[in-house]
Amino acid sequence: MVMNSTAPMPRNGAFGTVCLARSRHSEILYIVIFTIICAIYTLYVVFVLIWLHLAFIVIGTASRT
Repeated sequence: MVMNSTAPMPRNGAFGTVCLARSRHSEILYIVIFTIICAIYTLYVVFVLIWLHLAFIVIGTASRT
């Protein structure tokens, strides 16, 4: 999606310094950054679920002995 608007982009935050006003690649940059953040959170959730699974296996094994 390319937005052809004459309205200036606000230059607040970190993205305003990376993407110039009226840049056609700024939308792609937002999508890439959002995808990277989602991937990091997904890896975090998978790590926590594996850790919980292993913790319950250890607790279950210790309670049987």
